[in-house]
Amino acid sequence: MSSVRFTDDRIVKRLRWIMLGVMLFSVINTLIGQPKSFWYAPESAIRGDGLSIHNSTNPTFEFFLGHGWQPYLAASLGYLTAAFVIVSLLPRRAALVTAFSFIFGHYFGGSNWLAVRWHLGVAGPTVYGILLSAVMALFAFSAADATDAIISRLRWVMLATMLLDYTITLAGQPRSFWHHPETMRESNQLARLFLAHGWPGYLVYAVLLVLGTFLLLRILPGTIALICVFATILGGFLGSSNWLFFDWRMGMQTSVIYGIVLSLVIVVFAIPAQKDKAERLPFNMHGGSGEPSRDSHSNRLGCLQSGC
Repeated sequence: MSSVRFTDDRIVKRLRWIMLGVMLFSVINTLIGQPKSFWYAPESAIRGDGLSIHNSTNPTFEFFLGHGWQPYLAASLGYLTAAFVIVSLLPRRAALVTAFSFIFGHYFGGSNWLAVRWHLGVAGPTVYGILLSAVMALFAFSAADATDAIISRLRWVMLATMLLDYTITLAGQPRSFWHHPETMRESNQLARLFLAHGWPGYLVYAVLLVLGTFLLLRILPGTIALICVFATILGGFLGSSNWLFFDWRMGMQTSVIYGIVLSLVIVVFAIPAQKDKAERLPFNMHGGSGEPSRDSHSNRLGCLQSGC
């Protein structure tokens, strides 16, 4: 009977700790963001969007929170443990998709608390996204063997998230916007400056951001470029998710599904499959320990001397 073995992939091992950090950040914010009444009347608990957990708008799974902090904390610890074990046991690509999915989902949840409950607006999730991207680039993907290739592929994923965000932003504008741009709906102050000039102004804004970001990726050092890519992807994901959740009232599940699909695209399209070390060498001269074996070294010398 084979024993259970956790993954030995460097990126997965590091990314799972980042995943736990993002999940824990969301759990902590959920607890400290509760009103004073929650601690003696759990039914008064609120969600990250500032509404009661019993509000029928955008229902989320807050069953344990409604029964007090002890059940919520116990359930959260079990949830975090299960996520860690699952990511550790899955094959590499499945583990990466799962880890990214948890990261995207809980980044959105944590960002809600920063923007709504702590009144940080767009600035809070933006700074959070940059810090999270820096941790992923420096801690997890510093273990990658093909960072330049990852950046080159991720920029197209980044472009897709940006374009989707811009499209949803225009689609979410009220009818009056098309004749009276001042009636726009947008929380990003920079975007508002361009939206004030109607859809042509917003189109200029989108083109400038896309071209500017792609230009930066060509001139920035590898690690900084990777941070930029991840931060832009997180920003695009959050922008679209905010419209889907807060404005279109499609529920948390829509953002979760989007995060899963985005994670799948990132892993399959942008992160190269792991190859065996021996396959990456011009000659397979390794012994069981991974070092060149004495026999293979002697055989090559003998062939050179005898002309074989």
